[in-house]
Amino acid sequence: MDFKTSKILRERKPLYISDAKKCARQIVRESLPEILAATYQIPSLEEMIAVLQADFEHSFDEFQARRMITRSHLDWSEDQVEDEVEAQKRRFENELGVNLRVAALNTIEEIEKLITSLNKAIKNWKIENL
Repeated sequence: MDFKTSKILRERKPLYISDAKKCARQIVRESLPEILAATYQIPSLEEMIAVLQADFEHSFDEFQARRMITRSHLDWSEDQVEDEVEAQKRRFENELGVNLRVAALNTIEEIEKLITSLNKAIKNWKIENL
């Protein structure tokens, strides 16, 4: 992945379809010369996930989770609370991993659609004007 794409991906944090589309449009705009020259490489899933994961704010608020568990389960021992905090943290990390993967897939898919559409528009323009 080139530096420009990496920079764009660090600036955007797609989690939803609309964010993935915005991120993809920005990547395509910034990479237009490479796309037109047919030298642009769409980031792999692993590359996209790595970039998103490195930049995405994904901290688990252990203090807040502990406080909520303690309030909800007044009769629990400290060990039970700690076990539940750890279970919630694992669920959070698993969900985050899934969300990052989905966001990366959505962004890659949108990049591919935009490039295909751009190439089709260029081909049609050439047919009409050349």
